[in-house]
Amino acid sequence: PDRARGGWWDPVAAAFVPLDGADLDAVDRAAEMAAPVRRVVLDRARKKLAARVRPDAYPAPFRALEALEAAYALPLPQGLDVEARIVGELIPTPTAKNLIWLFKSESALRRGDAGVRAVPRPVRRAAVVGAGVMGGGIAALLADREIPVRLRDLRREALLEALRTARGVFDERIAKGRMSERERDSRMGFLTTTLDATGLRRSDVVIEAVVEDLDAKRAVLAEVEARIGERAVFATNTSSLPIAEIADRSKRPERVVGLHFFNPVHRMPLVEVVSGPRSSPEAVATVRALAIRLGKTPVVVRDSPGFLVNRVLMPYLAEALRLLGEGLSIGAVDAAMDRFGMPMGPIALLDQIGLDTASHVAGVLRASFGKRMEAPAAAVEGLIAAGRLGVKSGRGFYRYRDGRRTAPDAEAEGLAGAPARRELPPETIEERLVLAMVNEAAVCLEERIALEPAEIDLAMVLGTGFPPFRGGLLRHADAIGVPIVADRLSRLADAHGERFRPAGLLREMVREQRRFYD
Repeated sequence: PDRARGGWWDPVAAAFVPLDGADLDAVDRAAEMAAPVRRVVLDRARKKLAARVRPDAYPAPFRALEALEAAYALPLPQGLDVEARIVGELIPTPTAKNLIWLFKSESALRRGDAGVRAVPRPVRRAAVVGAGVMGGGIAALLADREIPVRLRDLRREALLEALRTARGVFDERIAKGRMSERERDSRMGFLTTTLDATGLRRSDVVIEAVVEDLDAKRAVLAEVEARIGERAVFATNTSSLPIAEIADRSKRPERVVGLHFFNPVHRMPLVEVVSGPRSSPEAVATVRALAIRLGKTPVVVRDSPGFLVNRVLMPYLAEALRLLGEGLSIGAVDAAMDRFGMPMGPIALLDQIGLDTASHVAGVLRASFGKRMEAPAAAVEGLIAAGRLGVKSGRGFYRYRDGRRTAPDAEAEGLAGAPARRELPPETIEERLVLAMVNEAAVCLEERIALEPAEIDLAMVLGTGFPPFRGGLLRHADAIGVPIVADRLSRLADAHGERFRPAGLLREMVREQRRFYD
């Protein structure tokens, strides 16, 4: 409990949870009960905690309960000794080291210039084109930071829905005691809407968030360029389309950059800032500084189909679909990665992304990278044809009730073309899925999509939920051992295909006895 602030500090979520005084008093009263009652209370707390995290992954909250129990069962000096011993035992654990490294690395990334040697322009006004889920979320985020924002869409219903969504985000914070109604009304005042292109000329940044279609994005860019100032930045919220292709008909391609937010916008901490081949350093610096102002952690990446996160994630998702095609159950594939520490398994993640969206991104990557990015399209085409798009349609590989995932759907496995059932050990499933990501991350370093391993690790933790207690994808590879990773990839390539053949960087690191983090 944090009495000074009136609430709890949640070490798992790394967030402050406000509670009223009565709740804190109830906790104290429960802890001061007779020993048998106190044990029941603490046992229930451990069970609730175990439903969220594993003690081997995040030992500190469980040890905190141990310290709490000692505080009430022992005299003060002995209780303090127990607490000191527990802290001393936790400090050298891999989880503590990895979480401290992530915290320091993220802080350094936000403080540094990420190699962008330019002075960002101040953003006093902004505009968002496209009032869908992403555009509405981005506009709400700008308004929350008290940046006047003009939201444009061709449909009045989309604008009204975006306003309702923004208000809903603020109302959620009111319910949690993090915002007052007066503050909500003030923030909403920074958000205005329009059905035409008026009111864009004074914008320092225009963020385009229309449908993921090259022609549509080019059309928006051509219309917006005719109405905004020469130094205004056009930032496209594309998840996979190359910035070079979007900007190839632009009058001012040096002002065009990528600014890829992740869904849901108000919760996901990562933003990919994509520097196109003709993007000016000033334009890149401007949107990077804006992302930090919006409370996000920006990772600057080089322009390439899929950029960084989707590029590394796609082999993982494709391999999960292959496992289904080999006869594994949806539950077995997802359970293996739940066990590894991912926030959800790859099949559930496909439902969350949307099967139609995932199929589109896979097509873009396959067109650029060939067989290495080839996904078993038949596994999702049957579901898409049946209207099973995932969470947004209420059914995909899973069924959903009120937006909540229920059980894997046997009918979906049939539509995905799964043959007779077979089983594999969870460790084998984990190896194929995780090493597919490691290999693609190494290729991204080779191609300088990202400049440092730390940028990839932060992007994967913040953008996909890769287990923070493992420190990141490439820190995890170091923990396994780069020679072992390369050897296992070679064996997988012999057994399952060339997509697993170790990247040139990995082979070079084995020869030179290097790690990702020396």
